[in-house]
Amino acid sequence: MLTSSRYLMNGSPRCCMFCGEPFRPRDGYVEVWRTSAGQHFCSEFCADDAEEAQFRKRRAAPPTAAEYVAGSTHI
Repeated sequence: MLTSSRYLMNGSPRCCMFCGEPFRPRDGYVEVWRTSAGQHFCSEFCADDAEEAQFRKRRAAPPTAAEYVAGSTHI
């Protein structure tokens, strides 16, 4: 989702949550990509890369003890 707003200059984050670059002004507004989770990014590419990094982090996490117990019942 693309958001352009003057409000972002006054009270919201000023830098991309993924790459750290400041948001770019365009026609008197600040151009920002905001996810449904409320995170702000400088472009759709950073938003996609952050989502992919989060997905990989979740996949790499070791299974919880509850998953081991549930998995052991299927012999």
